[in-house]
Amino acid sequence: MLTEREMMNHAFKELLFQEQLLANKLAELHKEITDPPIQTMFQGMEMAARTRQSMLTQKMSGYGIV
Repeated sequence: MLTEREMMNHAFKELLFQEQLLANKLAELHKEITDPPIQTMFQGMEMAARTRQSMLTQKMSGYGIV
């Protein structure tokens, strides 16, 4: 049986992993798309995902997870 701390640890790590996957996919799409407005949109979405990664990492370090 997992403790509450272990469940929180797993949840944070899964969220961070998913944000990394999303940011990487958006970066790939940004490079593949040739339409400048859509490129800009994907770039903004990637930046938002990277920001969420940073926020999650900060929260995780506050809980002693990272």
